[in-house]
Amino acid sequence: MKIGCHVSIAGKIWQCFQRAEAVGSETFQIFTQNQRQWKSVHYTREDIEQFHQLRKQSIYRDAPIVAHASYLINLCADDSEKLQRSRQAFADELERCDALGIDYLVIHPGSHGGKGEAWGIATIAETLNLTFEKYQPNVQVLLETTAGQGNNLGYRFEQLHAIIQQTERKDHLAVCVDTCHIWAAGYGLENEQAVDETLHAFDDILGLDQLKVWHFNDSQKEKGSRRDRHAPIGEGLIGLDAFAYLMNHPAFGEHPAILEIPGGDEKFKENIALLKSVRK
Repeated sequence: MKIGCHVSIAGKIWQCFQRAEAVGSETFQIFTQNQRQWKSVHYTREDIEQFHQLRKQSIYRDAPIVAHASYLINLCADDSEKLQRSRQAFADELERCDALGIDYLVIHPGSHGGKGEAWGIATIAETLNLTFEKYQPNVQVLLETTAGQGNNLGYRFEQLHAIIQQTERKDHLAVCVDTCHIWAAGYGLENEQAVDETLHAFDDILGLDQLKVWHFNDSQKEKGSRRDRHAPIGEGLIGLDAFAYLMNHPAFGEHPAILEIPGGDEKFKENIALLKSVRK
């Protein structure tokens, strides 16, 4: 796998390349705007051109770059006004990603707000269908596995499968697996056998070809806790062995593995070096 981390876009968005290189990232993830604001950002032609130029000149010329959608977006919001805002914000994310040449856009499926799993899945699929009917993006949208907190959907592989099955343009969709999230949702990662069982379950339900990006995060909380608390690699309850096994798994040779851990750049640098050291 290619190992990297989430990188800040503070200042100018194109400064992400320098920041990623500084911590040893081989790939990286960004937000395309402030992840906690509804106001949509539209980049100037100069910023977009600079982004493309710096990518061509960097070690990321041929490496996949990942974006993460705003945390405010809820593809199945139970409030009609928020649902419309979410749909517009999602469409804006797609257009920004395409302008920047981003390869993957990771998004949380959404929270049904108490209206039930079936309603939530149908509404997410409706949102995706309406969006892709108006705009067919080049960036591939990745539904992220979740920890299952509250009414959030995506904590079971079957839910992600159902969303994709109800979406007409399936070619625009795939999956991002977050290790902390699936652990919190009850999937095993504690040893090689448990990892294999989890991968087999994913393959049976979705197909491993649908898994495009990993989020590599250890967990502060126990398996099945339904609590999303990231920890640095090897400092949580999952442990280093699972990540070392995944790093060398033949199914994921060039897949991006993105760290989203606490501790800032120094911890990113330390964990990236650690994961490179266990890669054979």
